[in-house]
Amino acid sequence: MNEQSNWRNYALLFDMDGVILSLKSRWIDPLEEVISTIKPDYDKTAIEEKSSSLLLVHGGRGSTLMLKGLIQVCQVCNLNRFQTARVMFRLGLMLISRKKFRIVPLNGVLETLQYLKNQGFSLALVTSASRTTTRSLKKTCPDIYNKFDCIYTRNDVKLTKPNPDQLLLALDALNIEKDKAAIVGDFITDIMAGKGAGIKTIAILGEYPEVNRFPLESVEPHIIVNDITEIPNILLQIFHPSFLTV
Repeated sequence: MNEQSNWRNYALLFDMDGVILSLKSRWIDPLEEVISTIKPDYDKTAIEEKSSSLLLVHGGRGSTLMLKGLIQVCQVCNLNRFQTARVMFRLGLMLISRKKFRIVPLNGVLETLQYLKNQGFSLALVTSASRTTTRSLKKTCPDIYNKFDCIYTRNDVKLTKPNPDQLLLALDALNIEKDKAAIVGDFITDIMAGKGAGIKTIAILGEYPEVNRFPLESVEPHIIVNDITEIPNILLQIFHPSFLTV
């Protein structure tokens, strides 16, 4: 299964933050910076430890995802209402000014996507981020952006992951059968969306492996890997496990 033609009817659907882009650079670092100026003694492990569960609670609810999730992060960090309001205000200013929330590709992303394209895979980006963010990706990293045959953001559906709507739209656009598709994600919402869509699921441990492993294992993806660069090595295991037993 190493020749390009053998994978031409297959698709991989990728989440963005934590899989393609650094979640740490785009969200965690700016949030920690703002909270630390308001409450220097906050629990610095709380944000990473609670991120998966917060996204599960607020996932599938469109534009409310970010606001409600951030408010609960502040609560987890034991900020009072006034401190939480200050955090929201400062983050809002940062978003308006387009500062701090940096588009930083993870190591090996471009090379891996190019390899998969060369092998014949159709590629989709399915993200709970906004269309504005994917435009920033296009501007900042056009080589990565252009590797995807279709892109679906939260602006394209009423319900985001763990609802499978984005994934089903991508499969329809790519004209790929469900048994020949897999989603690659770093949150339980990605895996749940993949199962809801009836496709294979590949979990990425990403930048916070110690934190992510337990929640990802709890939703039983087909396979767990450290990062995107390992995907070429597990294609047969995902799509043709019988080949490995011959």
